[in-house]
Amino acid sequence: MDGDELIASVYRKIEREKALIAAASNMRQSTDNVLVQQRVDANIRDGRKNIAYLEEKMRELQLRQMEREGGGSPHDSRHQQAGGPPLPPKDSPGYVGGEGHAHYPQGGAGSMPSGAPFSDPRPYAPIPKARPNYTKLDLIKYDTPYLGPKIQLMLSQLEFKLSVEKQYKAGIEKMVRLYQDEGDRKSRADAEGRRVESNQKIQLLKQALKRYEDLHVDIESSDAADDESLSSPNMRKPLTGLLTMRIHAVKDVDHATSSRFSRGPETFVIVKVEDAIKARTKATRNDKWLDESFSIDIDKANEIELTVYDKSGDRPTPIGMLWVRISDIAEEMRRKKIETELNASGWVSADKMDGSGTPRSDHHPGSQGSSHGGPGGASFGAMAPPGGNPHGDNPNAPPTVMIDSWFALEPFGRIQLQMSFAKQLKDRRPFDIGLNRQGAVRQKKEEVHEKQGHKFVTQQFYNIMRCALCGDFLKYAAGMQCADCKYTCHRKCYPKVVTKCISKANYETDPDEEKINHRIPHRFEGFSNLSANWCCHCGYLLPFGRKNAKRCTECALTCHAQCTHLVPDFCGMSMEAANQIIDAQIRAKHHNKSTSVSSGLSGRTLRPGGPPQPPPDNTALSYPHKPTNGPYGALPRLPSAEAVSAATNSYMTPQSPIAAIQTGRQPLSPKTPPAASTAQAAATVATGRTPVQPPTEAARPPVQPQQPPSHAHYDPGSYVNFQQPPPVQQIQKPSGPASYPMPPPQQQVQAMPPQMAPPHKEPESPVVQSKARIGLDHFNFLAVLGKGNFGKVMLAETKSTRKLYAIKVLKKEFIIENDEVESTKSEKRVFLIANKERHPFLLNLHACFQTETRVYFVMEYISGGDLMLHIQRGQFGLKRAQFYAAEVCLALKYFHENGVIYRDLKLDNILLTLDGHIKIGDYGLCKENMWYGCTTSTFCGTPEFMAPEILLDKKYGRAVDWWAFGVLIYQMLLQQSPFRGEDEDEIYDAILADEPLYPIHMPRDSVSILQKLLTREPELRLGSGPTDAQEVMSHAFFRNVNWDDIYHKRVPPPFIPTISSPTDTSNFDQEFTSVTPVLTPVQSVLSQAMQEEFRGFSYTADFA
Repeated sequence: MDGDELIASVYRKIEREKALIAAASNMRQSTDNVLVQQRVDANIRDGRKNIAYLEEKMRELQLRQMEREGGGSPHDSRHQQAGGPPLPPKDSPGYVGGEGHAHYPQGGAGSMPSGAPFSDPRPYAPIPKARPNYTKLDLIKYDTPYLGPKIQLMLSQLEFKLSVEKQYKAGIEKMVRLYQDEGDRKSRADAEGRRVESNQKIQLLKQALKRYEDLHVDIESSDAADDESLSSPNMRKPLTGLLTMRIHAVKDVDHATSSRFSRGPETFVIVKVEDAIKARTKATRNDKWLDESFSIDIDKANEIELTVYDKSGDRPTPIGMLWVRISDIAEEMRRKKIETELNASGWVSADKMDGSGTPRSDHHPGSQGSSHGGPGGASFGAMAPPGGNPHGDNPNAPPTVMIDSWFALEPFGRIQLQMSFAKQLKDRRPFDIGLNRQGAVRQKKEEVHEKQGHKFVTQQFYNIMRCALCGDFLKYAAGMQCADCKYTCHRKCYPKVVTKCISKANYETDPDEEKINHRIPHRFEGFSNLSANWCCHCGYLLPFGRKNAKRCTECALTCHAQCTHLVPDFCGMSMEAANQIIDAQIRAKHHNKSTSVSSGLSGRTLRPGGPPQPPPDNTALSYPHKPTNGPYGALPRLPSAEAVSAATNSYMTPQSPIAAIQTGRQPLSPKTPPAASTAQAAATVATGRTPVQPPTEAARPPVQPQQPPSHAHYDPGSYVNFQQPPPVQQIQKPSGPASYPMPPPQQQVQAMPPQMAPPHKEPESPVVQSKARIGLDHFNFLAVLGKGNFGKVMLAETKSTRKLYAIKVLKKEFIIENDEVESTKSEKRVFLIANKERHPFLLNLHACFQTETRVYFVMEYISGGDLMLHIQRGQFGLKRAQFYAAEVCLALKYFHENGVIYRDLKLDNILLTLDGHIKIGDYGLCKENMWYGCTTSTFCGTPEFMAPEILLDKKYGRAVDWWAFGVLIYQMLLQQSPFRGEDEDEIYDAILADEPLYPIHMPRDSVSILQKLLTREPELRLGSGPTDAQEVMSHAFFRNVNWDDIYHKRVPPPFIPTISSPTDTSNFDQEFTSVTPVLTPVQSVLSQAMQEEFRGFSYTADFA
């Protein structure tokens, strides 16, 4: 439908609403019935709201039409006249055009990077338009101003409810026929009554659906954002707790017809939780209830349903329905709680701050006396919680905040409810304003079930999904989802899947005979999704509108735009039928193969390359079977005990490719791998590495004999001699001066191509072979400094020199059980990257070693404590926060230049040296090979610092570090977190929905950088461009920072920590330092194969 047709359609809808209003006015004048007048008045109110909405859409369509015809910009004068969003004035904080020139005065040489080349050329990109801040509960309220998003929500919800009710009715009709055949009259009458009620509900749903379809205008609206939280497995979990509800009245409903002389129908309400009746009101004839309160225990439920009934005959008749998500009630409660606490503080969101004045950057209310964060160091009027724990002594008691509102019934009417929900939490966090330590979370690696190339893992879904195989629904249930292509199906269906995983990498590397040769391609085209449609591949509900929905013009199959290339070419055929056909083909192929083999060796092709390998012997395995070693598929298992020796020899003396070509050997069939190939694969399994060139003859270790599979004697030397260091990614440095300041901006941009990763470069080995091997007997443990998931960090001194080190101790058993071997190796490689240039603001590694039960990281000891400890002792001033932020920025810049994202930036991980400078530690969540444009998807981080794209289970890049950087600056400036909650789910909701609040007199530059760093759209976030940290360094918040002086520690620190002696641990948490520093005994014994996982771990730095 083109623009003219759309405008004509909207015009007809407006005229229709006007005609309905005129008819309703005439009816009102012609009747004296009070009930009829009330109903007509409600119709007139609804009609006027509909006209206002349609007229707004008409103006939007006309504006778009004018822009297309005249080629005008959306930012021209017509945009203002047509009612579009106003443009920010050039002197407001939201205006960022030409920022590098107009707002950033260039200081002396090395003061900061040139602003112009690194500022974002898009004039309105860094701060997108503020989204309407509403919740799903706001949309179902009767007087909601967000009619457009409500129409889309209700179209989706009603379409789904209608499809479910039709299935329910079909099941009841089967029951009626069954009872009729059996002659069970009582059961048949009961089933017949339920069939009649189901049919009445279907009519109501159709009425409501038609009403919203008549109002829907088929254009993409800026205020109709997708509910992305539905497609995130980490969000919208079923909740447990106490629901308190009071039903006051209903109004404007269409009552069931009654006889002329009757007193009218009796009305009552039934409350259901997950289709189970939990409460029922008394019957009333005046649509009001005086004391109808219910306390309902909720146990892992998602939704409550309220149905209004009229009883005028033998059976009640449904006249109105309402569905409320329990998570929406909890979210509304959280918002009201924050609103209650912050109303008296005078804090506002950034878009409500007064931009007319220009506060001085050095103006710092409440912190004039001290910038060291002492008692007088409070900045920006930091507030205290206005009343302590709102729950009193009982944290699970019903909250005092209540939701009281009129909610819209479908298809007509409204109901007044007062309700609240108290979540049952195991470890409720105090809902205060202060900062506390939080541990990082990491998505636990699920058991992988491989089927036809798919990596199926069990996934709990918290919304309605559709199975890609059989087409039936998964309603709030666990299913199976491929970790690579997101193919979703029932747990009972995944063994039946025979279509291969055709995500790009896997499909291109599969043998030809395993590809799908049955090709009937779909013809996917964009369409306007106006009803409840599910993606035929990933199973999620499609969003409304055109922007992400595709439909096949031949078979009407629907899917997401990003899923089209993953859908097999089975147009016109159901997935179940296609899988049955392919399964039959595979069985026929296996049958023919077995027949050919049984007839003798005549059908067997012999190829040169040595005798065939014996079949795998599972009993002789010396390495544990790992399900995956790459993105798709598993490595071959070690076939026999002899292959261990062959693997070692092959790894140490591989045949060069040139020699292989000269011998004239042909590549072997995949069905008969040669001994060298098997040994090479076995070596890859054994070492966890890609085969590399052999070391020299002198450095070659002796071949170890085959060890028993378990309870072998542990020889540390056999794991230390293998000293090949892991490759360290190294970015190509632009030519220029050796000093730290960046080269001229034009050279810098050219030297760092945006989409191409730097070539892999093998660094010089930092290992000094002549040094004595470092071991556990070299140290005395003095104190415990901290504890983590897999181990602890302890203060130790060397026995010979009395030097102090911090040693991180990890248990091998826990590392293997949690599949964290590669993560531990990655942490060591990140340490090597930090060691490469001895970065001043990154923690350096002195050595690594291992024992039979543990691995040890020997790190430099930073005795000044972490920033969390110091900010709890007193708030930082602006200068102090800016100083720490500048040093952290340079540390992140170095990581990103070396292809590493940090992912766990927080006050707890920033240590303070005795000279007052910072060092970032704990590299356990770092991710390598993350250059500009590269993405990953692991759910990990500390909840308060996690970026929205992580929570929404999207692919993310290094912009997540800049989001965490924004949270860090906010905490340092205001001594509280921008996103708070009593549990992780509430914190996640706050990150996705809340706008950070600021003191009214906070300096503009501080608000501006926080606003740009805490932008939810990662592509618009400050620092997300190809120049990365340069965007952040060029911001006005750092206008007075000389980055060369910061890097070389020439700027005097604003605070110097003090200790009484070198072994003083007063700057660390007493909870840890009071623990006796001993290594707890480990009872389990690791097998030889498990020990092989840690081969090559030991390391000694050249500066140690």
